[in-house]
Amino acid sequence: MEKREGTFPRNTRQIGEPGQGTRVFIEDYVYTYLRQLAGDKLTCMRTAVLLGHHDDSGVYIQGALEADMGQERGKWFSNEEWSEIFRNVQIWFDGLEVLGWYLSNPGFPVTLTDELISLHRRHFPGQGTVFFLTDILENEEGFFRQEENGLVPLSGYYIYYEKNERMQAYISRQHGGLSIEPEGVLTDRAARFRSAMQEKKEKNSQRRLMTVLYTACTFLVMVILVIGVTMINNYDRMTSMESALYRISESLDEETEEDVEQAAQEENRLAAEEVAEKTDMQTEEALSEAVTPKAEEMQEEVAAAEEQQSTEEAEPERYLVQAGDTLLGICRAKYGGDEQLEEICELNGLEDSDKIYVGQTIVLP
Repeated sequence: MEKREGTFPRNTRQIGEPGQGTRVFIEDYVYTYLRQLAGDKLTCMRTAVLLGHHDDSGVYIQGALEADMGQERGKWFSNEEWSEIFRNVQIWFDGLEVLGWYLSNPGFPVTLTDELISLHRRHFPGQGTVFFLTDILENEEGFFRQEENGLVPLSGYYIYYEKNERMQAYISRQHGGLSIEPEGVLTDRAARFRSAMQEKKEKNSQRRLMTVLYTACTFLVMVILVIGVTMINNYDRMTSMESALYRISESLDEETEEDVEQAAQEENRLAAEEVAEKTDMQTEEALSEAVTPKAEEMQEEVAAAEEQQSTEEAEPERYLVQAGDTLLGICRAKYGGDEQLEEICELNGLEDSDKIYVGQTIVLP
């Protein structure tokens, strides 16, 4: 049922954020049919022409005709195909106009490419036409609207509900007289295919990981070989360096032992000197203690002897001349020689040694 100009559907469901500009409304039977169309062949692209009308309130998509044009995009929407499309429009959706087209592209992101933009500009050139692009595997979809500056993505749209007998009849004919398939069946098919695609992606990821690991292992082996060759080439140099280090170590050890021995000897010498010094001091102290009394006695004896000697020296020996004595005979008798003769003369004031007399006292040296 066509909408009156300027009317707004009562029973709607908002998808995304449609905004305040020109809005897109797609009837629920049309939306369900397009999802089933995409789910029937999850590995192929599926196309359809969108039908309906537009007014000041927005674009209303009330029908969809499958356009089975193969997988070569360069041959899409040929004259023969447009003739078949218009024939089916007159049969099933008479009175509705072409609003745009639909593409299911499984496994590819919902983004515009230069080829898609060129297809839309060439076959749906009017301003306000729409392009509905989906990826059933990732459950992603998006509407694009033709503006003066090209196709512009829309941030949301509306799904509205009505009886839509023409779309139900077309769906029944497409399914061989059966009613429309529940959405849960389509969901299960898509889930199974997504699971298979996920397993395939995981296998590819594992294969890439094994390739990376193999490359890394090969590189590691090459590095180890290079290091091994370098070590073999430098073996002689390392051996000579080790010998030099060993000699230096031995030299240092010998010098260290000599220094230690000299230090020990010096320490022993100093200790011996200190012990000897202490011993001498102790000996001197002991001797001093032991000898002091005897030394005092000896000092007293020496002092007495010296006093006696000084007394004897103070009182020289005297001789009384007897009859028949001569000074020479007295000297020889007293000293055993005549060497003291002159000294006796000097002590007694004698000028002539032969002139002495009896009873004279002579001082002897």
